[in-house]
Amino acid sequence: MPAATDTPKTASLDSATPARWLTPGRICLYAATLLVLECVVVAAWWYGHSVIANPSVPRLGWDFVVYWCASGLAQMHGAVAAYDWELLRVAKTPLLPNTFGPFAYPPTFLLMIYPLAALPFSMALVLFALTGIALYLGYLRAVVGNLHRYWIVPALAFPGVWTTLISGQNSLYTLAAAGGALWLMRRHPVAAGACIALLCVKPQLGVLFPLMLLCERRWTAMAAAAGCSALFVGLTVMAFGVDIYPAFLHSLAMFRETVAVNIDTLRGAPTVFGVLYVAGASIPLANGVHAAVALCAIATCVWVWCTKPRLALSASALVVGTLLTQPYLIYYDLAWLAIPVALLCVDMIRFGSRGWERLLLIVTWFAPMQGLSPFFIDHVPQLAPLVLVCLLGLIVLRHQAARSAAQS
Repeated sequence: MPAATDTPKTASLDSATPARWLTPGRICLYAATLLVLECVVVAAWWYGHSVIANPSVPRLGWDFVVYWCASGLAQMHGAVAAYDWELLRVAKTPLLPNTFGPFAYPPTFLLMIYPLAALPFSMALVLFALTGIALYLGYLRAVVGNLHRYWIVPALAFPGVWTTLISGQNSLYTLAAAGGALWLMRRHPVAAGACIALLCVKPQLGVLFPLMLLCERRWTAMAAAAGCSALFVGLTVMAFGVDIYPAFLHSLAMFRETVAVNIDTLRGAPTVFGVLYVAGASIPLANGVHAAVALCAIATCVWVWCTKPRLALSASALVVGTLLTQPYLIYYDLAWLAIPVALLCVDMIRFGSRGWERLLLIVTWFAPMQGLSPFFIDHVPQLAPLVLVCLLGLIVLRHQAARSAAQS
């Protein structure tokens, strides 16, 4: 059943006269320009590392190196070997001689990437990236494909895509799973539950889904998510054995004690905890402030979900709330912002918008680029937490306006 606030209202004067600088044609032009620049930067990056062999230029897809090596260790020595830090360090050295990152992903993700090492590294990286892009574009086409025939230009230019690609991360996959679940929630709840179950590959990103399903009373989707998650975990145990989970938990504990509080790593963490810790706050203080912000974000999301929101606002609240509550989040996870940006674009076209709302959406679109910048520019803080708080406020205001209009 659609929410009462789903009925389109007459757009306000402000929304009926869009900013002249923000026409669809200009959006495509600006996005195309940025897309060309992004391609040039990545090409120069590849040239600097692979052709010139500049030691100061890191290999593209450095996180994918972890996936590929974990896959190789699992194939050669058994799945438990993927969580052996010393074996992984030796396997990674030919590809990343100066850096080390452990494999701290759950066995469900190892099951998904197990075949990767059957291909050469470069071929596997390209295939992994192209598949992620295809899934990402498939989701966006379902959401915004009818808005403009050149929707694919800003979709490809979205900085979150490029921060994910250069690091070789799995954010486009988790984005597609979460976005698919939210898009299918009110149409095909069983399929939505299956998409939620796919987030078992990175379960911390699915932490708010059960709460959302409970608040909106989506029992079919909840049952499907629970059943598919149990099946996913069961398949992992059948494939790798029960010993895989103790090995994973041991690796995860080591990761939390070392990497998760590493000051250099947290420079790329767009979280309240990361910002405060990098600025010099103690771990208890940073954790306390982060917990307070996270609880406020969760309470806000619960209020939205319990008051019959429009699909775009409900889904956007989940994504923003998820990103705000994570104590450990890295810049590439901001690729998830493609979901609220796309949904809110559609919502603003249907129900109207104000100038500051459109401006905030543009700032949100650029947030992944800013999230990466502290790695390359000293003394640049992470601004994403502030953007996320403002975006959640925008969602609340639009939902409250819709409720007031429905009651009048």
